[in-house]
This record gives sequence, structure tokens and C-alpha cells, in this order.
Amino acid sequence: MELLSVGDVAGRLGVSPSTVRMWGSRYGMTASGRSPGGHRRYTAEDLERLQRVHTAVVSGLTPAAAVAAELGEEPPKPPSGSASRRSGAGGSVLAVPGAGARARGVARAASRLDEIAVEDAIVDALRAEGTLATWQDVVRPVLVAAGDHWQRTGHGIEIEHLLSQAVTTAFVRHVADVSERPQDPPVLLAAGPQDEHVLALQAVRAALAERGLPARLLGPRTPMSALAAAARRTRAPAALVWLSTPDVAAAAELPMLAKAHRRITVLVGGPGWADVDVDGARRCTDLADTVDALAAVAAPGRAQTETSS
Repeated sequence: MELLSVGDVAGRLGVSPSTVRMWGSRYGMTASGRSPGGHRRYTAEDLERLQRVHTAVVSGLTPAAAVAAELGEEPPKPPSGSASRRSGAGGSVLAVPGAGARARGVARAASRLDEIAVEDAIVDALRAEGTLATWQDVVRPVLVAAGDHWQRTGHGIEIEHLLSQAVTTAFVRHVADVSERPQDPPVLLAAGPQDEHVLALQAVRAALAERGLPARLLGPRTPMSALAAAARRTRAPAALVWLSTPDVAAAAELPMLAKAHRRITVLVGGPGWADVDVDGARRCTDLADTVDALAAVAAPGRAQTETSS
């Protein structure tokens, strides 16, 4: 019979050893086996129980409620008073009031800096709900909560960084899971020359991949000349320039991109374009509109079929 140490269990679950110890000391989910030397060790059955608890926590339950569900007990009542209100819907650090169970689970995992749990929860949501719903209902509320927490308290920037990394990896995994049509020229996605934010572009690429449309993400701070060169090289049917903050210089360079080749369509998206004049480009209003617009250019026949069905 295989016997596992705390470190072994933590590695298989993708959590820290301190989390495994906490489940034992606080909730009674202790190891039931013993090594030849008399040390406590986790059996395969123990590991399965902890895996179910971990999955329930990632899905949005508190650890106490997840353990109670595993043991067939009544879930504990939430504590009353100011301490409970400060904890918020997302755990002791990130509050995501009004969000669903998946968002609360991601917020809770991010609060304890459990990158793998955040990543797995987002991948599960992508597979179950699709990219646009996952972005709107799971990813975006937690990102907003992390940013608000940092601005309000001056603490928690490490949570925001971990979230960004986990979200990026989750979208990359999702894109790898869905098929592309390599014979189709890809659409190009890039942040503006001074823009560092590409998480929304990760979501756009994943949503296009779900429709069988290839896209290439050039990343943050992409010079417009480099984007134009890539468009000429790939014969891209469309190129999207994303701005999170206004950049008048980027707008002035849009005509350069529009001249990359005769059939390219230039689109702009993101809040940074709201107060910037756009000449010769199609302005997208939100993420869903952006994906629809890119799909209509890249595969007009398919886009019209989907709209009419």
C-alpha cells in the first residue's frame, strides 16, 4: 500500500504543505496511515478525500463547508459580526460580492497564492462555460477585486501578479485543447506600443480558437511597424490593436497598419480608445463584439451561418 507524506500529498493536489496540515489540524482531515517508523502517512483513500475537498474549495465552497460535505455533515453557519463582513465573498483578502461560486473559488485560491488552483479552476470554467462567459463571470470580477484591493489598501500586488500569470496559463492551455485550422491566415492581436495589458487579448484568442479560427498574439508594447510587418508576412485578414489607456501616438500610426496589404481590416478595442479619434479602423465596444467582428472578417461565411442559426 502506497503511503504519502504531507509533501507528497501537497504536490499531487497542487497546494502548499501548510494547506494540507491546516485541513488536518483545523478540520480533522488527517492521515490515517503509519510508516514503519510510526510517522503519520496518507493513504490512497486519504488522498482521494482531500482531492474532493480541494475540488469543492476551488468550485467556491469554504474549506469548512467542503469538509462537511465530504463527511456528510451539516455545513457550519458563517460567523456573524464585522470580521465576517470584512472577509467578503471571496475569502479573507479578495471580496467579490455578487459573483458566482466559480469566481469566489478563484478569489479564495488567489488570496492564498495557490497559483495551480487558480489555473485549474479557470480551465474548468473555460471547458464548461466557454471563454466569453468565463471572462465576464469568473476572470474579470476577480481581477477587478484584486486591483481594487491593492488601490484601497496598498497591499496585495503579489495576488494581482499571480492572478495574471495563472489566467494567462489557463487561456494558453485552453487554446491548446481546441482545434485550429492551420490553412486559414491568422488574425493578429497586439497591445499598443505603450500598453502592457494583454489578458483581454488572451481571452480573444481563446474565443476565436473555440470557433476554429487561428490567431497570433504578438504581446504587450507591440510597435505598429512590427504589427504591420507581421500582417504583410501572414496576409492576416484582420489586426486588432488593444489599448487599456489612451495613446494618441498609436492612433496616428493606424494608417500604417491599414496599408500593410489591400485586404486587411484594422480593428481597435479596449477602454483606451474611448477618447481617441480612430481613422480608418473599426471600433469594438466590448470583448464579445471584438470576437464577433474578428470572426466576421476572418470567416464571413461561417459568421453569417452562426448568426442565422
